[in-house]
Amino acid sequence: MISIRLTRYNVTDTRCHIKHLLKVNKLDPYVKACLRDCFDLYSDAIPSLKEAMKYYSSKRYDDANVQISSVMDAATTCEDGFNEKEGVVSPLTKRNNLTFELSAMVLSIMDMLQTGSH
Repeated sequence: MISIRLTRYNVTDTRCHIKHLLKVNKLDPYVKACLRDCFDLYSDAIPSLKEAMKYYSSKRYDDANVQISSVMDAATTCEDGFNEKEGVVSPLTKRNNLTFELSAMVLSIMDMLQTGSH
């Protein structure tokens, strides 16, 4: 449960960071469009994490797994958007990677709980 909370804090903080970046006026229009997409992706990830917490609490690990996997996809999709145009550098690479890694950690923990391994 703590690992899901950590991921949720990370996602919420990243969403706030994106909101701040969107207020910068001198952004390249392509970067701004990518940031808007990322804002939407991270906004959708927050309820997914809340659902994952509920599923985890009721030991519905497969359902929690689906929700956490969608958070991983959001981070990857966000980063991929910047990489589609040559020469564009993502201002979110570290944050996207951290979201992905935290989500992967949650999935590993849930897998251990399901299989009963230590």
